[in-house]
Amino acid sequence: MTTLDRLFSYFPLLLTVASFAALGVFARHPSPWSALLLIAVLYLVAPLTLRILQRWTPITEGISQIGQKFSPWLASHNIQAFYDALPYLESLLRVIPGFYSMWLRLWGSQVGYGVEWAVNVSILDRNLMDIGNRVVFARQVELAAHVRKKLEGGGSRVLVRPVRIGSYAFLGAAMSANAGATIPANAQVPPMRVVGVNETFGSIVRHPAPEEAEFAVT
Repeated sequence: MTTLDRLFSYFPLLLTVASFAALGVFARHPSPWSALLLIAVLYLVAPLTLRILQRWTPITEGISQIGQKFSPWLASHNIQAFYDALPYLESLLRVIPGFYSMWLRLWGSQVGYGVEWAVNVSILDRNLMDIGNRVVFARQVELAAHVRKKLEGGGSRVLVRPVRIGSYAFLGAAMSANAGATIPANAQVPPMRVVGVNETFGSIVRHPAPEEAEFAVT
């Protein structure tokens, strides 16, 4: 892990400190401005930081090794860790129609109109989703655009590919989609179904990229 990777690993702690500081300002001086400050720290600092990082060093799709050089994906993972630890912050956004879709767009994902989100959906790579119009998410759906694999000697490699979901798809309860997964338009994915690495739901071709088959989630 490089020095810059280690610096980004402190981002969740810095955001936590900033959130408590903004909360303290709001408690001591309650006003619309201090409320906006708290909201900005909670919901704008992290995605805007990632967008700036992506301008400087974008995430490269495919396989990369963690530790040999700075990893933009690992930095993005650390930037998002605050919301993985406090999922209720995103759950609040899903209560308001349209807000969670806007939130993912802020991170850099492509999200269509009219998407229905269950309150307890889990999106692990908020910047790497391509979701069509009027997709329906049932409870406990999980989408992850990465798969990480340990190497001998303590290192690791990561496969990063966006998850793509076509318009009018229905994702059943507790299903999951992994890196490179594609769910066609109008598809109905059964509950608890796993759409694997580089797999297209409903297709017999599981690994279009053979060199990435080792990352298959079994």
